Amino acid sequence: MLMIRNGVLLLKKHNHKKVQSFKLCTFLIPLFLLVSLMASCKSTPELLAVQPLDLIDSKSSFYLRIPTSVDSLLLENVLASRYPEMSKDNIKKVASRIDTVYLGLNRSKKGISYQIALDCDFPKFATNSAFSKKNGWDSKKITFSPSVSYTLHSRQGIEAAFPSERVACFGRDVEEMLNRYNSISLCSEVVTVEPNFRNTYDWLSYEGGIPDNEIHFFASRPQSFLTMLIGAQLNYQLEYIRGKMYNDLYKENQYIMQLEFEFKDRRILPAAKGALTLALGLTDSEVKKDSETHLTISNIKINKTQLYKLLSLK
Repeated sequence: MLMIRNGVLLLKKHNHKKVQSFKLCTFLIPLFLLVSLMASCKSTPELLAVQPLDLIDSKSSFYLRIPTSVDSLLLENVLASRYPEMSKDNIKKVASRIDTVYLGLNRSKKGISYQIALDCDFPKFATNSAFSKKNGWDSKKITFSPSVSYTLHSRQGIEAAFPSERVACFGRDVEEMLNRYNSISLCSEVVTVEPNFRNTYDWLSYEGGIPDNEIHFFASRPQSFLTMLIGAQLNYQLEYIRGKMYNDLYKENQYIMQLEFEFKDRRILPAAKGALTLALGLTDSEVKKDSETHLTISNIKINKTQLYKLLSLK
């Protein structure tokens, strides 16, 4: 739920069990083991590069793109909250090896499913050491045509794979992610995007392929996200909600956020415009009707510490 205090949007925890889905730490815990092995090594770029985003499927309901350059503390808090004995220097070394996190999440009565692809720089010998049987991981070889093998690591229902030193995969359907990686890297598959995933894919992509300093998110099943956002059930027949956040240049402890709402029925937008502005408690934000079905709310101020707490990172 969102609250306003002194003109700043504060995010209040709403349904603690649900926000647990944002804990990326489950996957990053073993990465602290890479620190001592990575201290003096740098990986060599692959000849046929595969973009991590191309490995994310369309089965999730909520997606995030998090560049480390936006706020390195975001990833550092993930590590520190789950492994407090890790030194600050080691935390920084691991986080510095991650350029961008692509994350897909799904919630159901059975629990949380997730899919993560990292744009990173993890030396192969270091990942093999960190994700070893000695450290509690089971490993098996997965072979695809033409006789190309990858190692799939698993532990307590968690899967991980490092098809190259620049790409890491975690979560559900990792074997399918490896199959996709193999096909693209061998030029045997042209990268195609499913029509129902095109809006999401484009929003998570870097414009012109050049990394920027914005966190992007996309809710393809927007109702549950809207409920979490405002703490109330409002049915606006939304097609999707998407948004982005970047650092406030005048206040280092704040993000500036933009939210965009796409409605299925243009008749709902006028009423929703006023209700959303009121529900979010916005006063100095900019509300713009971009089309008959599209609404954009800009200049929303979010306290970083409150966001860390909402995402259970601190």
